[in-house]
Amino acid sequence: MSQAENGTTAAIRARAEAQFAPAAREYVTSSIHARGADLARLVALAAPRGHEQVLDVATGGGHAALALAPHVHHVIASDLTLAMLHAAREHLTGQGATNVSYLRAAAEHLPLATASLDLIVCRIAAHHFADVRAFVRGSAAALRPGGTLIVADHIGLEDPDFDAFMDRFERWRDPSHVRAYSFAEWRALCAEAGLTVTHTEEDRKESYEFASWTARMRMPETEKVALERWLLDAEPRFRERFAIVEQDGRLISLRGTFGMIVARKEARER
Repeated sequence: MSQAENGTTAAIRARAEAQFAPAAREYVTSSIHARGADLARLVALAAPRGHEQVLDVATGGGHAALALAPHVHHVIASDLTLAMLHAAREHLTGQGATNVSYLRAAAEHLPLATASLDLIVCRIAAHHFADVRAFVRGSAAALRPGGTLIVADHIGLEDPDFDAFMDRFERWRDPSHVRAYSFAEWRALCAEAGLTVTHTEEDRKESYEFASWTARMRMPETEKVALERWLLDAEPRFRERFAIVEQDGRLISLRGTFGMIVARKEARER
């Protein structure tokens, strides 16, 4: 990695930590993170049998770790942001989870032994990563033969206009947003790392409630008002695609695009 790339990566990580540290507890209670139907779906796709060693990358409020903990042997909850790890540990301990440990680590540099994990999950986080290729490569290395990577995240759109529109409102609200990748891009990323995507599906999450969605990131009022105006002034095709709901001249809600990707490492090394 060049010095310039190192600088860019460091800047992205610093921005993510600055964004998420003050909002750590809000991510524990956020409805889209805490009560998403994708949590049960993630467990179903993982199909754990009880013996698994699991890593939850960028655990945030710890919701994926908590969902998996009763069904596996051990979960490592990792996050770049120390405040997030503290909030996740408090949350999981309060819920009675006793088989979870905590690791501060960047998703691109997971300090884990080769072929030591059965399952790696990453939920609503990969769009923040400075180097998503490094994350996928590192995950592939850490998985045992036959292991599984499951990513649940924002999904980029094939239509470039829609994709650019979504990218703009996501980054406007959260400057640590880097990019949402399409299913095709995830297949390519996994193939480069030696993983095979075996399943993809759309995840129709609840709409963002605009007031709480922007408050969670502590948007300055002037930026919040500007974003609201920009969304309300969007062409009808964008308003329809992103389910923009207006009431009495105010923006009530909008919808992003999400999906899930399951990739597996070959059961035997060639």
